[in-house]
Amino acid sequence: MNIRYKLIEQERFQDAPFTGALVCAVGCDLNCPGCFNESVKQMPTSIQSAEGIVKSISDNPFNEGIILGGLEWSLQPDELLELVKTALEQDLKVMIYTGLPLEQFLDRVPRLVTVEGEIYIKHGAYDSSLSHVQPVMYGVKLASENQRIDKLKTVQTQFFSQI
Repeated sequence: MNIRYKLIEQERFQDAPFTGALVCAVGCDLNCPGCFNESVKQMPTSIQSAEGIVKSISDNPFNEGIILGGLEWSLQPDELLELVKTALEQDLKVMIYTGLPLEQFLDRVPRLVTVEGEIYIKHGAYDSSLSHVQPVMYGVKLASENQRIDKLKTVQTQFFSQI
């Protein structure tokens, strides 16, 4: 499957509990005031296979995983799932950023809870009024105190216990 993205930045160490490559989605509909990624929206869109993207990440010996962020990947749910599955097949860790509350994100990408592997989800919209305290979770400094990081395994346990 071909994946649309804005940019890939190798060897990011501050965005996840591992060193990884940041892959930015192509759009965002959240309009967060003070968005860190406004300039990314103006970049040209690139297209590459999931395998090609993951290979470029795994070929870098410093990368332990893939960080899907920059803009809102839930607007590309099929591409997100393909990247996550392909990365996990190559034994890469996965971190997904979303500005949405976790439940709303999973409503947009419901099949993600069926994927097995090490997946972290950073969720919650950036709120500059809540940025004076920057909590740390899993070694990652959050941009505002309403955000948090959950491991998908924990979310899966909660999700399936409600069924």
